[in-house]
Amino acid sequence: MEDRKPSSAIPPGFAREELLELLSHCEHFPLTLLLAPAGSGKSTLLAHWQAGDTRRTVVYYPLQARDNDPVRFFRRLAETIRGQVEDFDISWFNPFAAEMHQAPEVVGEYLADALERIAGGLYIVLDDFQHISQPTILDVLSAMLERLSGDTRVILSSRNHPGFSLSRLKLENKLLCIDQHDLRMTAAQIQQLNAHLGGPSLSQTYVDSLMAMTEGWVAGVKVALLAYARFGTIALERFNGSQPEIVDYFGHVVLKRLSPHLRDFFLCSAIFERFDGDLCDHVLERSGSALLLEDIAVRELFMLPVDNQPGWYRYHALLHDFLAARLAVEQPHRIGALNCRAAHCFQQRGDFEQALQHAQRSNDAELFRCMLEEACEQWVRSGHFAEVLKWLEPLSESELFASPRLLVPMVYALTLSRRFHQARYCLDELGARASREPTVDVLTRQLLALNLELFQFDLGFTPGERWSDLLAAGVPPDIRALALTILSYHHLLNARLQQAISMALEAKALLEQTGQSFLESYADLIIALCNRNACRATSARKDVYHDYQRTERSSPAWVNRATAMVVALYEQNQLAAAQQLCEDLMAVVSSSSATETIATVHITLSRLLYRRQSDGRAGRLLEQLSRILQLGNYARFASQVAQESMRQAFLGGRPAALDALAQRLGIEERLAAGEWERAQPYDECWERYGLAAVYWLVQRGAQPRACRILKVLAESLRRSEMKARTLVVEANLLVLSAPQLSKDEQLRALLQLVQHYGIVNINRSVFDEAPGFAEAVLGLLQSGQLDVPEKYRETYAEFLLAESTAPAPTPDLASLLTGKEVEIFDCLLSGLSNTEISARMGIALSTTKWHLKNIYSKLNLSSRTEAILSQHPRS
Repeated sequence: MEDRKPSSAIPPGFAREELLELLSHCEHFPLTLLLAPAGSGKSTLLAHWQAGDTRRTVVYYPLQARDNDPVRFFRRLAETIRGQVEDFDISWFNPFAAEMHQAPEVVGEYLADALERIAGGLYIVLDDFQHISQPTILDVLSAMLERLSGDTRVILSSRNHPGFSLSRLKLENKLLCIDQHDLRMTAAQIQQLNAHLGGPSLSQTYVDSLMAMTEGWVAGVKVALLAYARFGTIALERFNGSQPEIVDYFGHVVLKRLSPHLRDFFLCSAIFERFDGDLCDHVLERSGSALLLEDIAVRELFMLPVDNQPGWYRYHALLHDFLAARLAVEQPHRIGALNCRAAHCFQQRGDFEQALQHAQRSNDAELFRCMLEEACEQWVRSGHFAEVLKWLEPLSESELFASPRLLVPMVYALTLSRRFHQARYCLDELGARASREPTVDVLTRQLLALNLELFQFDLGFTPGERWSDLLAAGVPPDIRALALTILSYHHLLNARLQQAISMALEAKALLEQTGQSFLESYADLIIALCNRNACRATSARKDVYHDYQRTERSSPAWVNRATAMVVALYEQNQLAAAQQLCEDLMAVVSSSSATETIATVHITLSRLLYRRQSDGRAGRLLEQLSRILQLGNYARFASQVAQESMRQAFLGGRPAALDALAQRLGIEERLAAGEWERAQPYDECWERYGLAAVYWLVQRGAQPRACRILKVLAESLRRSEMKARTLVVEANLLVLSAPQLSKDEQLRALLQLVQHYGIVNINRSVFDEAPGFAEAVLGLLQSGQLDVPEKYRETYAEFLLAESTAPAPTPDLASLLTGKEVEIFDCLLSGLSNTEISARMGIALSTTKWHLKNIYSKLNLSSRTEAILSQHPRS
């Protein structure tokens, strides 16, 4: 987000105490509405209110027109809240707009529930809410506000009435409304502001006249007073009292007092939303713009610095609009050339978004098309598929179909966003064009078709012999790389791990050479999953850590590599770090994320939350994932959800829930049909539902039948390369067989597992999916009958030591941190949230955050996740 705090239209030293007193009452109302026209001082008031009491936890979200999209709006809202409240529950957020449209009231209820659980109170400020009109967003917020009853307060600042009913909030006295009448400046405040701006003393006559003309409208008053400070009483006399004329006068005062050279600079630079000296030099074909911008900024000619971007500026919105209008009137012949040069300049900087905006405004259709083709190809390489759709979907079919270079990225983006029918339509059009004239080569079309079928049909994908041409000698490296990636994933799905990893490794090398960073990260994920399933845990973790640490968080590739990192952390029992990373990922996964990522994050986070007794949220995550999976043919992931749901119900001792799940999954009918009576070639769905059936049977006391199923599953798995899944099944079998075995027989069986699979592969995933197995392994550890490396004992120390035993701080930490900071850091390492740390330490939440900020600084860390990772051994 570009602006983290509201900017002040009125200078910081000038505060309106009466308004601040009025706004302070917002703490008593779930919703406060600031409703007034542009330039009324709403953002200024919010800035002074926020600065007046730093003890408040304030989430400030300045809205723009592009935020009028449910997925973008709620993702950015979730990210902004998490910036202030790290443990904020975002399981209510579903990045799939279709689900939001279907049940916005449910999303609003979940959001309200998540906000209710924030300790210590929170203020959510939505500034410039007039940009929001999308019904789904409004319905979710309306439902959320009606259910909000705790310490969370919402402040909406808008030029227009929000598009949902406020009647119930008014009747229940849950609404504080501050409107344009409240925001009007008084005569005394005009005098104070005039003195603050350095203008000569105003007579009461002029104050009264100004009040009559502006009706206390802040922007108009400030424009008038600044003009008065520069040009005297004639400036006030020229106002005619209507808002358009005030804005017009504002523009004329700025322009008419400038030299011709500077006036031309102002007019031409109005083509930019924001600008720096180098940009102005190139586009306006001049030199020395950086120094000129500094000079203008000092003179307060309504040019404002851009927050967090040194050297960048923007015009006040009113002035910007006026300048653009004047340029169109006075020099229309220059607009096309200026925008053309701006487009090329932004393209060279790699800012395709701005480049395309200026190319559009240049009215040069050929320039826009060429830049759009290049931008879309680059976005596909980097994984920015949402940007591809944003720019291509508004095009007419004739415009889109006229350019094969646009159709290719369109098919990729639609496929990876799970819009399969539209992707097929575009692909068919591409083929039809190829039959009439040479456009896109046959290999590219074949590759697009294979990619579409893989994502659409998952386990049902059958490439046949169509891939052979794509891997033949002389095929371009980028086509070969993608073909290898597709086929490696296909082999992974079908448990052919050696073929999968061989192809993925070759693909990774080619993708790195051709600069396809997103697909390279996808190959990394495939490699990590292959190593994991083949019980090569050490090798998998080493690669995962390396790939994760070298990837920028802003890159779409980070999502894939962070997913692999989640699995590595979880399986090494670094649960606090795994949960934190899952929460981070939940805020950024989207419809264009890999299904493997979406499913892994939801299921892992659900499992971690269940462990922490957050049963409700854990269950909601699985329900949400189930709804997402309905968008495609994802039987494999649905089977994973089924197994995890049954596992949680089994561990929770909830027979009614187990029976309901079994009925929904048709377990009894499958058992009656003999689905698990005999071994078959490995099928993940068959195995996962088989384990779900085992949990159900054990709960019903049918252990012998459960054992028979496990033996059949084990027999099938031993014939496959899926060693990790075989280990899970055999661990379950050992637990169920234990009552019929002597202690010596149990030990021998366990030792056989350790010798066959390696102790490093008996990880958290095995312990969680084979209930009771951890007790068996760790019981033998405690008794000394099983000898394992010390590192393994440390990893699973939670089972061997009393939970209340806090780990002793290392000498390095003790030398760097104070005693209290060490205690707080230990709490963080044990997985406590900021709120839980505050409760344990008996300090305020703001104090906890302050201490953590100091700790991060002393240890040269930037986040909670990085802090947790820094204290765990990496292999």
